[in-house]
Amino acid sequence: MLGIFHFDMLRLAPLALRKVFESMQDAVIVFDLDHNLTSFNHSAHRVIEDLHKNKVGQPSVEVFSQYPVLLATILQPPSSISKIQLSGRADDPFYNVHLSLIRDKKEMPVGKMLILSDVTEMVRVEDRLLDNARQLSELNTFKDKMFNVVAHDIRDPLAVLVNLMELMEDEMEACGESHDEIVHEMGQQIQNTFTLVESLLDWFRTQRGGMVFSPVERDLAQTVQTNVRLLRVRSEGKQIRLISEIPKDTFVYADKEMLDLIIRNLLSNAIKFTNSGGVIRLKADRRDDKMIVSVSDTGEGISSDQADSLLQEAYPVSSTGTAGERGVGLGLTLCREFVRLNGGEIWFDSMPAQGSTFYFSIPLPLEVPSISFGSMKGAV
Repeated sequence: MLGIFHFDMLRLAPLALRKVFESMQDAVIVFDLDHNLTSFNHSAHRVIEDLHKNKVGQPSVEVFSQYPVLLATILQPPSSISKIQLSGRADDPFYNVHLSLIRDKKEMPVGKMLILSDVTEMVRVEDRLLDNARQLSELNTFKDKMFNVVAHDIRDPLAVLVNLMELMEDEMEACGESHDEIVHEMGQQIQNTFTLVESLLDWFRTQRGGMVFSPVERDLAQTVQTNVRLLRVRSEGKQIRLISEIPKDTFVYADKEMLDLIIRNLLSNAIKFTNSGGVIRLKADRRDDKMIVSVSDTGEGISSDQADSLLQEAYPVSSTGTAGERGVGLGLTLCREFVRLNGGEIWFDSMPAQGSTFYFSIPLPLEVPSISFGSMKGAV
């Protein structure tokens, strides 16, 4: 009975090992020391479709004729290669490839075994994590830059306010003297500080819990009119006409808060650098899958020195407006970043003493109503 039991085990063990070999998720391909194919499992057939039983006994050069990476691996000493694709297509799976020697009971090499482990999902996850880490790093860097800008820009107007208050307190001791000039300057500084705080609130509102980006379908004409009304007092104070030539039902796909801030800042800058009695005009022009929005003014234009660095990585230096308005150096920086986050670009065209036109592109919704737009003049 014991002999029969051992005999049955000798028959079952190879079958069990064969079953395990065939059920392995990893692709296993076995060669002899002359690099001739001796065996492979079912997973290997899934990876290399032309691998059939009639290939057994053929040299590796023929077996891997379409897979130079595997051929180079099998001809080398035992080694491991991580995250390779068998062909040059971007959507192909990724594999970890491990080559090892097969030894007999006397530890003598009798063959080679190539194991291919599918690590596509792991690579995809790693790529997503790296992409998330890159985005997080960019956001953190952008926040740091914003804080540096704020640290410099908010200090100066507040320091001036403090000095003016001290001066007023000293002057008020002398009766009968007029303080109109000091009061006017204080009012201007307070307005500048308020403008800065307003920009900061717009920025920090989008930063609660990280960068919140929620693009939706927006009516561009309605968005522009809303922001024009907010700036009506400032434009009327300088007798500047704000004209929107954007047709109704012109839709774009953008984050609401970011789009409002972009339009509001470009309009604010146009008012700031346009002389009394000037005109600011807004247009939109559809190009392929983007809407190109333009804000043109009849202001003093941008000098060549400013133009070289205005929308570059270095933050632009604040300039004084035509009525003495003082900037905070934050608006265009936010515009540039928010346009980029919405998948668009921002640029400008300007001639000194002839005005400026700022353009930015914004994606269209998936389905856009058929609208006829006039050609936009002055685009570059």
